[in-house]
Formats: sequence, structure tokens, C-alpha cells
Amino acid sequence: MDREELESESAIRVFLSYAHADDELLDMVKYFKVSLEHVAFADRGRRLDVFFDRESIGWGDNWKGKIRGSIEGAMIFMPVVTRQYFDRAACREELLSFHGEAERLGVTSLILPVVVMGHSYISEDSQDVAARIISERQYRNLEDAWIEGPGSATWRRTMMQLARELVDAAELAEQKLSVDAGASTTPSMGDLDDTDAPGMAEVSEALEVFQRRGEALMLTMKNALAKLAESFNGAEGVQNMPAAEARAKMLEMAAQIGPYGAEFQEEARSFEAVVVETENLMRSYLEYIRQCGPRDLLEREYAALRSSAVGMEAFDEAEGMLSEFLKNLRPVEVSSAPMRKSLRGFRDGAKAVESAITMIKGWPALADETS
Repeated sequence: MDREELESESAIRVFLSYAHADDELLDMVKYFKVSLEHVAFADRGRRLDVFFDRESIGWGDNWKGKIRGSIEGAMIFMPVVTRQYFDRAACREELLSFHGEAERLGVTSLILPVVVMGHSYISEDSQDVAARIISERQYRNLEDAWIEGPGSATWRRTMMQLARELVDAAELAEQKLSVDAGASTTPSMGDLDDTDAPGMAEVSEALEVFQRRGEALMLTMKNALAKLAESFNGAEGVQNMPAAEARAKMLEMAAQIGPYGAEFQEEARSFEAVVVETENLMRSYLEYIRQCGPRDLLEREYAALRSSAVGMEAFDEAEGMLSEFLKNLRPVEVSSAPMRKSLRGFRDGAKAVESAITMIKGWPALADETS
């Protein structure tokens, strides 16, 4: 085996998850990639394969199913975060799915977030489950390095520290995954009671909680949309009012609908968190019975997943209704700052609902991912 083959075999795979709209402004992802690759090899002798395009990593339509294999291969997941990152469905899905699988395998150290902007949004008690994950992983602050720019001393110092942490995290995960794989044996049914893996009862309970929270979300959404419709139906002719009177009317409307937006946002984010937890439980349960459960039980669970619609018609209808309503409100948001602020809760909530629905739609495919 020549040197090039050895380097390729020991390369650490790194996936940069970021909002593409951010890079149009930041213009740093390419420089970030090159800096990490050069510094990691020069300092630690480890070659990095850094992917920053969702297509280049080869995930394709079944990207969730391939996350498991990527984690078992100790791939680093590095979200490049701004406030906009949390508003992108693709970014949220990648973060939540990767975190769930890494947590199941005990290698959350493979998630190495870097935050460029939007630090104030990230906290351990945030209502947004994605923001909590970034906070819990003790993100690296890239703001000063970005301000100083590639080539600056701050940039070089930051890249040096980040590359070292990246290699350390990958090597620790490689060691753990290797030990776990070497220690694993084919389990028997007698092992079923000697594990912390979730069972059918826990999954059933989680699905019941999911159903209740889904019903609560639907009710909150319908009430919020009704209040929106009521407020805007009473605002006919605002565009023909004198400017001062129109502003006063907009302030009044914003004050009326703001609390409903905040309530919907809280309910939507809570629902998204429940969906994430439920999916993680189902993945762990399916993986466990795949290894040590009776085959007929496994087939029944697979069949149930593949045939289950999980009540998606109601979610699809509600999501479509919300998206259409918010689309129609765009002109009002543009014309009024207070209204834009009041509607922010509806838009943030809609993002959480979209993320949750996308995950739910992928549940029937969990059987294929773990088979």
C-alpha cells in the first residue's frame, strides 16, 4: 500500500452543514475547508476529507439512512451556524438526525459546531431544540476569525485550535467505536432484560405523547390562524387610511396577534422536540430488535412502519394552510416593522412544524435504514 492509499485510508471525513444563503454573505466556507485540511495535516498528520456540498457527500435521497454508517466511520459533523441556520429545514434535519444517531452510539463528540453569528439565540434553556444542541456541544466561536479574515493571525490561531479539537474528537470516537465493535457479540433473547435500550412499551408511550402533542399543536395552530384572520378582516382599508392612522391600526393589530404567534411558536418547538425524541427511541428500538429480537417481531414492526401514515393528512393540510396564510401576509410584513415582529412567532413556529413533519414523513423508511 503506497503513501497516498495510506493517507486515504486514515482520512477523517468532515461534513460542513451550513445555510447556503449565509455563504453568499460570509464567503468563507471554501477558505474554512482549505484551512482545516492544511492545518490538520501539517500539525497532526491526519488528512481531512471535508465535504461542504450536500450532493458531494453522496447521501442522495436516503441521506438519513447513511448517517448511521457515517457516524460509525467517525465522520465529524460540523454545523457552521448563524441565526439563519435555524430557519433552514435542511440544516435542522441534518443536525437533529445526526445528533440523535450520535447520541444513541455515545459519540456526540463527533458534532463540533462553530458559530459565526447569532450567538444570542443559542442557550441551553432555549425553546428551540436545535439551538439547545448547539449550546450543549459547547460551540466554537468563529466571529473574530471571520471578521479578521483568512490570512490573519486570529484566523490562523482559530484554525489551529479547531483542527486539533477536530482530530482529537475523531480519534476518540474511532477508539470508542472500535472497542464497541470488538466487544459486541451476537445477543440472545436472554439479554433483552439486561439493557437500557427502549422496549415496545417505551416506544408506545412516546407515540402516545407524540399524538397528544400533535393534537395540541393542531388546536393551537387553528386558533392562531383564526385570530390572524379575524384581525386582518377587520383591517380592510388600512392602505387607504392617512399614514398616522394606518400606523396606529398596524400597532393595534400587532399587539393583538403577537401573543398568539408566541404561543404557536412555543407549541411548535415543543412538538418538534417530541418528534426528535420519538424518532430516536424508534431508531434505538428497531436497531435493538434487529440484533437480538425474534425475526417475526422485527418483521411486524417493519411492516407497521412501512404502512403507517402516522396521521400525516392532518399535518399536511395544516402545514399547507399555514404556509399559504403567511405567504399572503408578506406584503403586510414588509410595510410594517411592528407587524413583522408580531408575525415572527408564526414564521419560527412554521419552520419547526416543517422540520417535524419532514421527520415524521421519514418514519416509514426507518425500517429500510436499519435492515
